[in-house]
Amino acid sequence: MLDAELLPLRSDRAVVRPMRLDDAGAYAAGTNDAAVRAHAHLPEPEYTEESARALIQGPIREGLERGDLAVLTIADPAMDEFAGSLVLFGVVGGSVEVGFWVHPDHRGKGVSGAALVLAIEFARCSGFTEVTARTVPENEASQRVLARAGFARGKQTQEAAPSGERVSLLRYARKIGPLSLFPVNTPRLRLRLHDHADAVPLQRIYGRADVARYLLDEPWTETDAARHLAERVAKTGLDDGSTALALVIEHEGAVIGDVQLWLTDTSRRVAEIGWALDPAYGGQGFAGEAVKAVFELAFTTYGLHRVAAQLDARNEASARLAQRVGMQQEAHLRQDWWNKGEWTDTLIYGALSTDCHAASEQ
Repeated sequence: MLDAELLPLRSDRAVVRPMRLDDAGAYAAGTNDAAVRAHAHLPEPEYTEESARALIQGPIREGLERGDLAVLTIADPAMDEFAGSLVLFGVVGGSVEVGFWVHPDHRGKGVSGAALVLAIEFARCSGFTEVTARTVPENEASQRVLARAGFARGKQTQEAAPSGERVSLLRYARKIGPLSLFPVNTPRLRLRLHDHADAVPLQRIYGRADVARYLLDEPWTETDAARHLAERVAKTGLDDGSTALALVIEHEGAVIGDVQLWLTDTSRRVAEIGWALDPAYGGQGFAGEAVKAVFELAFTTYGLHRVAAQLDARNEASARLAQRVGMQQEAHLRQDWWNKGEWTDTLIYGALSTDCHAASEQ
């Protein structure tokens, strides 16, 4: 079943969240767009703000509560404005179907592709192993989005669309692997995927001025924690087309930090890593233990060629950690980054898959 507790999900280009009553007007206006009418074959011949509100309060809410239908809003990440609709439906065993359309005011911004990636992670985290889609042959834009998201094109068939009309439809499918790699256990730590209960402990860590000092963000507020957590929940690995991994660091049941790994060049298997640790747990080797575990995933499980880390040059503790886990300093960029009202230097560290010491004890 679709797990509504996973929502919202966020990336830098889109947010996928439950539909709200204040989305009704924009939803109705979007469905009246000629391209949406031509390609989406929506269940109703016409939508008004009033009918959209009735759907949101009734069938849409009920379907999300049951877990067999998720009619969601695609929102702009900056303003949280309605940018389109994404639907997951047709649950059959481990398979679920996805459909989407984008409001004309938000086309050409990569919104649909970003939302589709979030939909795949929503399905994966809900326990599904396949996502399917159908589109009309004339909708070339939708076909490109599906292809970029790793969907394989299948047969063209005559089927009933959601509108009830029989039309020619192209079938697409994408297998998604289960989240069987996690948690990862080390002698003292448990590394697991994020969930929404992590907002409070992460805000406690990232809300500290001494933690935020060398990061790009200001100390997190509760709102910041919810926003960043929505991004991290969707980062579940570097396989099956996913491009980022975010793991919570736990010690004896307590959240003490997190570590992230994200691809910067998908075709050449190059990635970047970042980490943060509660200063109360510093000086005990916990951060190094977590980073080494992620290096093992990076080079052994995911087959990466290179992993880099970019640090504020004043962050001596992180620089020492990078050296301890086997990374080599490759550059010192002078005053290349304007951060928090001043020019700062950047240190770049790197590790290659051929550096066997990068993921082992020194």
